[in-house]
Amino acid sequence: MNVDLVMTLIGDDRPGLVESISQAVAAHGGNWQESRMARLGGKFAGILRAEVPEEQRDSLETQLRRLADEG
Repeated sequence: MNVDLVMTLIGDDRPGLVESISQAVAAHGGNWQESRMARLGGKFAGILRAEVPEEQRDSLETQLRRLADEG
């Protein structure tokens, strides 16, 4: 069974930021469903909805936390 995850993203606007998030979602068997992204005050800000297999949810969340720790 798949679950929906809704994520908010805020970080320094830099090349490859969205790519690293999308790769993490794809690596966990997920699908990027929809998103809204913007550059606000020199920062990248976004919200996205991804669908992932329930058994991959915790692993994806761990990977996204690692990305957050990297900036």
